[in-house]
Amino acid sequence: MKLPLALLCLLAPGLAHAAGLTGQHALYTLDLSKVRTHDITGATGQLSFDVVDGCTGWATTQHMTLLVRGVDGSLTKTVTDYITWESKDGKTLTFTLRERDNGGKEQIDDAGTATHTAADGSGIIAYTTPANTTLRMPPGTLFPMAHTEALLAAGAAGAKFISPTLFDGTTADGAQATFVAILGHHGPMPNIYPALAALPSADVDIAFYERKNDDENPDFRSQMRYFADGVADDMSLDFGDFVMTAKLTHLSIPPSPCGAK
Repeated sequence: MKLPLALLCLLAPGLAHAAGLTGQHALYTLDLSKVRTHDITGATGQLSFDVVDGCTGWATTQHMTLLVRGVDGSLTKTVTDYITWESKDGKTLTFTLRERDNGGKEQIDDAGTATHTAADGSGIIAYTTPANTTLRMPPGTLFPMAHTEALLAAGAAGAKFISPTLFDGTTADGAQATFVAILGHHGPMPNIYPALAALPSADVDIAFYERKNDDENPDFRSQMRYFADGVADDMSLDFGDFVMTAKLTHLSIPPSPCGAK
């Protein structure tokens, strides 16, 4: 999710590819929790996040609808669709990001394939949209699912923070710098979702930055509780002018189609 991800630092690409992540179908309700501008008086939304275990890779689909009410009473609707395929060997990511406005007009259209071409985690991002755009990934770059696995591994190892480079396809500017603070750890505890009740979890704060920008303010920031299987709950999404909370309202975890791992 970008709703997020991120990490590396002490973890080399591929080392964190554990067997803990599962497929999932998660639905979240978004509610406004903080406003930093006088231009916004309300906001609400919904988010769906699906992960399918393809045995050799992970397929993810994220759909978000966000309604923001202005001080003049106007409503701005944004619909975002984000789709990826990430190979489990950590070498390849295909991605599509589309964002539409009130009238259905496309505001963002990014797509392409990123490939690790060297043992140090560097590689190439070949965008099909914008057309004929190729960027380099710096050494140590992680893709989203590997990023989540690394976060969970770092939390389990007792790390307090990690600061990796991430490429997830949500920007046409290539890889991003991130800083992840691991704020706390929880053992198994009662949960309305039985699949989560037996799992440990970690509270994390993830900030995303442009690598070319020295600004200390992140472009996007999120906080969440991550369970050991990759399910996120208790999310806070900081869009800059306003902050939304995301409450997990439905969760289903299908059995793995891949047998023993």
